[in-house]
Amino acid sequence: MKLYYFAYILRQVSTQEKYLHNIADFASAFHHSENNSLKTSFKRGDDKLYLTKIDGYQNTFYFLKTSNDDLLKRINEQDFSVTGMGDKLESNEKMAFTSHIHFSTDQSVLAIASGIGCPRFDIFAEYINELFIKVGLADFEIELIALSSSASKKDLLEMEVVNSIYVDVDADEGIGKALLKELAGDNTPGVGSFRIIIEPTAGNMTQALKSIISRKESNNTSGIIKLGAKAKHDEFKGQLMEYWLDNESSLADKINPRTKRKNIADQIGEKFDSNLQLSNLYKNFVDNQNNLIVAGKADLLAYNNKSKFNESTQLIEKNDENSDS
Repeated sequence: MKLYYFAYILRQVSTQEKYLHNIADFASAFHHSENNSLKTSFKRGDDKLYLTKIDGYQNTFYFLKTSNDDLLKRINEQDFSVTGMGDKLESNEKMAFTSHIHFSTDQSVLAIASGIGCPRFDIFAEYINELFIKVGLADFEIELIALSSSASKKDLLEMEVVNSIYVDVDADEGIGKALLKELAGDNTPGVGSFRIIIEPTAGNMTQALKSIISRKESNNTSGIIKLGAKAKHDEFKGQLMEYWLDNESSLADKINPRTKRKNIADQIGEKFDSNLQLSNLYKNFVDNQNNLIVAGKADLLAYNNKSKFNESTQLIEKNDENSDS
């Protein structure tokens, strides 16, 4: 499982103005509100969607979808929560597909860890936009942007640690053609390209990476399409990340859902707080946004109080009536 990082903006539809507005307090107020008809009103096909804070964590939430009757019965619809369900949700019981979402408290950044079949970032964005509509904020929508970076030749050559090297090659040219023939002979219809992964026996592969980059530049018929590495800049700190030469790489950390030492929420918090690239990539994101409004929007700030969600029951009932007519 991977933890992916996203920056986000809130766009006012009528004016197209973009706001750098943190929604951590908005999500928390929604969780603590007593408007259960609102909380249980989200569906995708036959599945119900739920967003609820994980007990004991300030800004880490379950985002789950389920059509499991047993789970739906166990969720207390009166004081909406999934208290006591954490162990079951994380033990891969086929009761629900559960993602984990962690919000930064001081930046417009969130991180999402999703397994196969779990609701992903696009579903979460749709969920928030539907929530905006249901509480009277239909003029606003959230836009998630994956935090990413591209590695220049200079970046890769300056890496102090190279743990793996990735080489995508053309099956009809250069080393790709030669290797494919060695592996499969001449009968290889339908193969366009494939990836070579180079792993170390021991130690570091910085010199090997430099040699491959040099060969790629000096030999146009080498057949190398794309080159990347799992590497880091500092030998003594930071985490290994995947970098692709002149191609964008999404910022991500690995999460182990099966470890017994730390649960998923603990791992997410630690990865989020220790990621050395997050602040710089977020700053780059903000700097590259045109006409971004940093000041808070009063319409949105009002929903940092749970009472605003409690006032939304009539809106939900009206929306339900309109959908039935």
